[in-house]
Amino acid sequence: KIKESRDYLQNLLENANDFIYTVDINGRFTYLNSRIEDYGYSADELMGKPFLTILTEKHHGRRFEKSILEKARQTYEVELRTKEGTIRICRVSTSPIMDQAGVVTGLLATVRDITEPEQAKAELLYLNEYNEKIVASIPSSLLVLDRNLNIKSVNRTYRETRGIKDEDVVGKNIKEVFPHHVLKEGGLLKAFEEVLATKEPRSLYEVKHTSSDHPEKILNITVSGLRRAEEEEEEEEEEEATLILVIDDITERARLREELQKKNKELENFVYIVSHDLKSPIVSMQGFSSMLLNEYREKLGAEGERYLDRIKANASRMEVLISDLLALSRVGRVVGAFKDVSSLDIVNRVCKRIKARMEEKGTEVSISDDLPIIHCDEDRIYQVFENLIVNAVKFTGDAEKPKIEIRHKDEGDFYQFYVKDNGIGIDKKYHRKIFEIFYRLNEIEDKEGTGIGLVIVERIIKNHGGEIWVESEKGKGATFCFTLPKAAMQDNGSG
Repeated sequence: KIKESRDYLQNLLENANDFIYTVDINGRFTYLNSRIEDYGYSADELMGKPFLTILTEKHHGRRFEKSILEKARQTYEVELRTKEGTIRICRVSTSPIMDQAGVVTGLLATVRDITEPEQAKAELLYLNEYNEKIVASIPSSLLVLDRNLNIKSVNRTYRETRGIKDEDVVGKNIKEVFPHHVLKEGGLLKAFEEVLATKEPRSLYEVKHTSSDHPEKILNITVSGLRRAEEEEEEEEEEEATLILVIDDITERARLREELQKKNKELENFVYIVSHDLKSPIVSMQGFSSMLLNEYREKLGAEGERYLDRIKANASRMEVLISDLLALSRVGRVVGAFKDVSSLDIVNRVCKRIKARMEEKGTEVSISDDLPIIHCDEDRIYQVFENLIVNAVKFTGDAEKPKIEIRHKDEGDFYQFYVKDNGIGIDKKYHRKIFEIFYRLNEIEDKEGTGIGLVIVERIIKNHGGEIWVESEKGKGATFCFTLPKAAMQDNGSG
């Protein structure tokens, strides 16, 4: 029976999931079960050696001495070095082994590897600290709410912005803290409901926030839900649902934007008035120059005639410049009705108007017959196509067979149009500059141009909610591309 008991005990020790060993009062191994092999050792090679052999240098055996002297059970963590040199974090539980006289003859130890849980715990602590520092340092105000809209925490920015302490708001309901007009009219309560229902974030822009103790502020607000990495039971998930409220104060930005818009409006009005007032004297200069040439040509002589020709030419150029400036100012001032029109009809009308110029240069024009119906200010989009097609004709240069292609692509929410030519092309370093006012490429001899046409085109396209750019290399032609949204834009002055 004693042998059976011993064999049974031996079997339990050998099949245990933990590494189990015994040491004598000198700390030398007297038994190691097979789990020592998990650490790269064999029981035979360690038998009779000090248990400190497999621990790192930070361990000095003081706990072992305490267990021997005080006959105490202990549980503590150690760093165990595997045979390959890897450090494992283990939890050790020791019990004294005593003889019949109660004298301690050694220790029984159970060792459990807790490296992964400890690493995960350390990583979690690090991430928590990391996240707390990020939340504390972000310039936006941040509030954490539970699903009942009770405030669980706020960050430093919110406290400093409001001049409050945590206890002033934490634990209160958002309805006690935010004014009614932000919650209701501003749409914040509705945003909370939608986020809880859909788990998708919601953003509110330029929400006006007024209170008795603070001047009016303009805020951008984003509400999002905090999800756990692992899905729990539905009831539990609802109980633990968390909302994150991020608030950006854009009051100063909105004020500057409004001021800039006002200045731009004043500048547009100034350009319009000056250009309009300059047009009359320019017309008079042209008229009187023509009269002098017609009625006093013989008295002027060749030199006087040449001077008047120069006056007329420069006056004509000034008239074109003033007309372009007026057109530029009207882009933001005069709003045409948006309606569904055929872009193919617009292109055909442009080509018909400049037909003589194209025939003079022998320009071949290829127009896609499936150009779409677009929702736009028809007069403005006519200006866009006219400018791009006229430029294409103008800058095909000395190409043996000048050719222009007008096509489009369906890009989902947008139509992308392009006007392509096989002309002189544009170096990549000028691709943005050509959209700057009065900018003209020195290498292009363009006596007619004012450097305003593409500025007008870009403004029209942007007012329609699109973008414009050029794809070109010097000597390889140019392709001007622009997009127009399919969805009808609001007729709110964007023409």
